[in-house]
Amino acid sequence: MTSPCISVILPVYNEEGNIAACLRGLARALENLEHEILVCYDFDGDTTLPAIASMKDRPSGLKLVRNSLGRGPAFALRAGLQAARGDVLVTTMADLSDPPELIPVMARKVREEGADVVSGSRYMKGGSQSGGPPLKVLLSRAAGLSLRWIAGLGTHDATTNFRAYSRRLIQNVPIQSRHGMELALELTVKAHRRGFKVDEVPSSWKDRSAGESRFRLGEWLPRYLRWYFLAMGAPIFVWGLLLAAFIAALRFSLRHAPPIPFWPDEWGYVPLLTGKQSLSFRWLLAFHNEHRIPLPKLIWWAVGRMSAVDGRWGVALNVSLLAASGAVLISAIRRTRGRTLWTDAFLPLLLLHWGHEENMTWPFQVGFILDVFLLALVISALLDLRRQP
Repeated sequence: MTSPCISVILPVYNEEGNIAACLRGLARALENLEHEILVCYDFDGDTTLPAIASMKDRPSGLKLVRNSLGRGPAFALRAGLQAARGDVLVTTMADLSDPPELIPVMARKVREEGADVVSGSRYMKGGSQSGGPPLKVLLSRAAGLSLRWIAGLGTHDATTNFRAYSRRLIQNVPIQSRHGMELALELTVKAHRRGFKVDEVPSSWKDRSAGESRFRLGEWLPRYLRWYFLAMGAPIFVWGLLLAAFIAALRFSLRHAPPIPFWPDEWGYVPLLTGKQSLSFRWLLAFHNEHRIPLPKLIWWAVGRMSAVDGRWGVALNVSLLAASGAVLISAIRRTRGRTLWTDAFLPLLLLHWGHEENMTWPFQVGFILDVFLLALVISALLDLRRQP
């Protein structure tokens, strides 16, 4: 039965040197809150158990959970999640690496702000990390930051196991991890993909001072990569397609664009490009056919002068503005929705297909393409409003 309670799930493996200090720290941090501490162990010979039995100040909310699902930290965590009765479920390690005083803060994020996953983040502003194998630290940081900025995960630290979960997430998301510590990444990625709220709080992590870590980088890395690429698949596809479409459109335009002014609209302005006529405010505001287009005329003139009247520079600008419009819209939609979907690839296909050949191969069309870019900026600003327009 679920009750208003913080369930702290603590997988252990021969943690006799750390467990007493860990349990005392958790009890102090949670003394004013309804809580339980579930110590999850794999076998009866674990040296953690006699260390707990010898504690005179053993916390009253402590429960021992024998993991019968299978050996290893993933099954120990799963056993703890199954046995927990709380509405907020927190996973942490017994090696004193994570600050227990953050657990009430993480619980408030779940209860009051509607978060379903809350990371104790080492890599956000205010977080820190001390010690640990350099390669592991580098890979963890790179994974966390890329998932944050490219995939849109709501945390800078996707690999930490210092996490708070909502009961509704655990009840609705099946867990597949069977071996290492990738369970936290799995749940975070699945929460992100299914529209649950992912959040974080700054946390300070320090390497263990006693005991032996069971983390095996070479063995567990492929399992982390499975969930990493599940989160990154759609963003990589969409941004990769944008890049490919940009390169294809740019090559197409440069190949087919005339190197000199070609259309009558441009021939009327050749004296400005050659210096026979000086640029003036009056010229900028003069009618072009039935329109006043001072900004496109100024841009076209500037590019023409810088490129020694080579029109291919102008079409390169046009294609670049279309690609930038796609990038702005993809980013804005991700911020609004919280994630990138495969179908967002519609945007680069819409903006950069070769059916726009007249706009792509005629420098003077910068006026129309500038409209597209400015409209993308307006749409992005509207989507960023914190209230419904």
